[in-house]
Amino acid sequence: MNFFSLIKSAVVRFFTKSPPVISHEMQTQSELWHDIYINNASWLKKDVVSLRLATAITSELSRLVFTESEIVTDEKSPYKANVDDFKARLGNEFETALALGGMMFKPYLSHGKIFIDLIRADCFLPVAFNEKTMTSAVFVSKKTVGNSYFTLLEHHKFNAENQTHTIKNKVCKSLNSEYIGMECSFDEIPEWSGLVPEITFRNVEKPLFSYFRVPYANDIDIDSPLGVSVYARAVDLIRQADEQWARIEWEFKSKETALDVSLDMLKNNSLPKRDKRIYRQYNVANLDESFYNIFSPEIRDSSYFNCFNRILQRIEFNCGLAYGTLSDPQTVDKTAEEIKTSKQRSYTHVSAIQKNLETAINNLFYAVSVYAGIGGISAVPAEITCTWGDSVLEDTEKEFQRRLQMVNAGLLKKEKFNAWYFHCDEKKAAEYIPQADALFGGKLNDFAL
Repeated sequence: MNFFSLIKSAVVRFFTKSPPVISHEMQTQSELWHDIYINNASWLKKDVVSLRLATAITSELSRLVFTESEIVTDEKSPYKANVDDFKARLGNEFETALALGGMMFKPYLSHGKIFIDLIRADCFLPVAFNEKTMTSAVFVSKKTVGNSYFTLLEHHKFNAENQTHTIKNKVCKSLNSEYIGMECSFDEIPEWSGLVPEITFRNVEKPLFSYFRVPYANDIDIDSPLGVSVYARAVDLIRQADEQWARIEWEFKSKETALDVSLDMLKNNSLPKRDKRIYRQYNVANLDESFYNIFSPEIRDSSYFNCFNRILQRIEFNCGLAYGTLSDPQTVDKTAEEIKTSKQRSYTHVSAIQKNLETAINNLFYAVSVYAGIGGISAVPAEITCTWGDSVLEDTEKEFQRRLQMVNAGLLKKEKFNAWYFHCDEKKAAEYIPQADALFGGKLNDFAL
């Protein structure tokens, strides 16, 4: 029994009679994306190995999302440690969010401190949505003690009308890892002993968890509000690339130069011990034939690599990457308009991901603020600033020089230049402009930067 089927039955059994909002098609595809990401796709076998294209796609998109990005709060904010820790962990784990279609951010209060869980899409089950906002979900944690398998089911439900958020906890024990088992006491696992069966938070405006969704249209289940993998539209192409690479390897291996020789013509009637790959036994029918034959056919590398490169370009297009990211950049047309269009496609995809991520971060720190108030940590809401660079579309160094020239020509204020460079408002940017006296009685800020 797979993960989703296992948890679905537990949700109906313990929490709600309504079936969770994930279709069979989405279950199947989610498992496929996961298998591809961990190099366990069904088409991989002895002669077809993974090129790890899924990892290359997600790592490149993740890099583009966070290049020149800033996720900050005020230095004196009581949430600064939470923001810094979250930012560091998000950079390491964001690839899996892109691979599996989304990720859940769930804060919790423990021993007077706030912690944030980053939960992969294959470790929680969506239960209910209100339009495009997830309002209910079940989170799954597992522990193994001796021969027993323990599962913690944490059901969250937000009610917008009553402005309540209810959390219900169940712990189950089984002797088989494939089953949830029977309900047992929290005390059997020390880490879970402090949990309560149910708790309700009131005057809550949003869910106390935050769902980041990959902003691609769901063409697997068009009625589903769930996100899809960034390579969901390139699954068949990834398979073709792996298989085409296997053909390329076979082409080179099968065309290796060799000498077919007759053992009768060799000393001691045996092939030389050195360079065994060069010599192969060759049975001569009669002495009138040559006692050796050179095997060295032409390698069809050009046509094979051209096909492989075309597949990579289709993968780039379907995944929103610029041409040359995976494919050979030397084969990409170099006209200015084509380069701009290719970069624009990548920029559009990355910007959409950044927008959804910023929304998810703001929702997360709303929940963090609620827990901070409950735990007496702070009564002040968290204020988070997210800024995203545009280096996907623009060369940052060229843009710096261009704006600097505008400042020197008097066409751009120094405050606006500093605000762009330091990602801050103009009031803060003005503080970076020196006011010390310069030569000839002038001010330093009266001269060009």
